[in-house]
Amino acid sequence: MPARANRGTFLKVMRRTSRILLRLLIAALIAAALSLAMLTAMQRQMIYPGAGSDASPWQQPPARFDVVELATRDGLVLKALFRPPEVGQPTLLFFHGNGDSAFSSAHWLAPLMQDGRGALLVNYRGYLGNPGSPDEAGLYADAEAGAGYLSERGIDRSAIVVGGFSLGTGVASHVASSGGYKGLFLVAPFTSMQDAARHHFPWAPVSWLMRDRYPTVERIAAIDAPLLIVHGKEDRMIPAEHSLRLAQLRPDTRLRLVERAGHNDIARPATPLIAEWLDTL
Repeated sequence: MPARANRGTFLKVMRRTSRILLRLLIAALIAAALSLAMLTAMQRQMIYPGAGSDASPWQQPPARFDVVELATRDGLVLKALFRPPEVGQPTLLFFHGNGDSAFSSAHWLAPLMQDGRGALLVNYRGYLGNPGSPDEAGLYADAEAGAGYLSERGIDRSAIVVGGFSLGTGVASHVASSGGYKGLFLVAPFTSMQDAARHHFPWAPVSWLMRDRYPTVERIAAIDAPLLIVHGKEDRMIPAEHSLRLAQLRPDTRLRLVERAGHNDIARPATPLIAEWLDTL
């Protein structure tokens, strides 16, 4: 009897433990499913945190910039900032980061225009009162509208240097992949949006969750423009390994890794590096 009693007690404990483990497993699966559902539903809010309706800055554009309108192929009219180049000088076609705007671009790129260079600073749909909602296809349309605007003003691709920061590097690489541009510079680029997301959410199946991909890694080798990449060694948002991988795909890349610079403080040290590179084109 004692042996049978002990066996019965053991079986009861095992059944109770199994039920507890099963409940814990179900709870973990539910929590994981909810987390994945939240990531899926909110991914564009996380990718485009700077989108908003505040249109007031357009009333006071930066010095020597005009507010212009870009007509996209899907029927939107977007405001952007344009500064015409002086005779014989190139024009920068620049795309800002996900929390920035054309105005922040104008501030940190100002030193690059002291020699008479022009600039078209595209402001994405959904940002600073522009109509529409941002997504990958939409930002590509915005970028193409910017390139089209410069073409309409008689500025040839061979006189245009395409550039981007962070999110804008994915847009810039898309534009430059059509060929014929004078140069391409990428500041704090990522190889793809999936790779960037995987760094922050290593437990999530981002390869099939992500709707917006920006696959710079798939097109960088085919881009015919001279390439400059600048990245902060202390970048925790987009690790410098992304730039190293991109540079390996283009042996002619001029890669500059900046000591003691992260993601949001890379602009100041990047500017003189870009200026130096522009003088070589």
